[in-house]
Amino acid sequence: MKNTARSPKPYASPPKEKRPAYDAGRFRRGDAVVLVIYGLLMGLGLAGLLLLVPAYADYFASENHAMFSVNLISYVVLFCAVMVVAGPHLFRTFGTFVRNPWAKFGLIPGLWLASFLTTAGILAASGLDPTKSENQLTIEAMTRDVPFVTMFVTAAVMGPLVEEYVFRHLLIGKMSRKVPVWICVVVSVIAFAALHFVGAGTFDWISAVPYLVLGTAFSLAYVFTGMSLAYVYVLHFFNNAVSLVLAYSFGPLMGI
Repeated sequence: MKNTARSPKPYASPPKEKRPAYDAGRFRRGDAVVLVIYGLLMGLGLAGLLLLVPAYADYFASENHAMFSVNLISYVVLFCAVMVVAGPHLFRTFGTFVRNPWAKFGLIPGLWLASFLTTAGILAASGLDPTKSENQLTIEAMTRDVPFVTMFVTAAVMGPLVEEYVFRHLLIGKMSRKVPVWICVVVSVIAFAALHFVGAGTFDWISAVPYLVLGTAFSLAYVFTGMSLAYVYVLHFFNNAVSLVLAYSFGPLMGI
């Protein structure tokens, strides 16, 4: 008589936890509205027309105050528009920090340091004297007159969200539904760097290196976290916050 008893099956290992993936969705009317506003305010500098109004410019104590007010108005408008259109998606993508939170939080200063060292290495290898972009010089000039808290809210809280929405959420998250994701990454990096030279009238590739490196770091972080808008926003926030703290702390000592 044959033994019909079945041997026990080996213990099946539990399925691996999948990395969160956040679908940016289709390009919608709200995205188009924000993109148009962004193009008008940041691309064409429409808000800068306020500086041509004598009564407006004379209201401020200095030219730096007046210029900063234009940036502040632009970012307040854009920040509110982005929150209306993509706020729920942003909050949902904070879920990326639930899985391996220590690793993901730890990578933020790590990526910042890696970007800094990469930029320094490229500039050193080029053998050319590093130069600052017009955008960087303008920001440094503003730090001499604008209070830290006001600058922090504008450049570290509102600015990064607006830029990550445009250059990562739209140009990678949404465009990758039709175009290969790595082509979208290249477009995003180039567009992000180009933004910081709009209105300058000049372009120097040495000045563009920091923006190209940062754009690459932000784009890769966005892709490898499952297209988490929240993660890349926090990373961008950290970068700008550190830069502002250093500028306000050591800028006066260095004569900036």
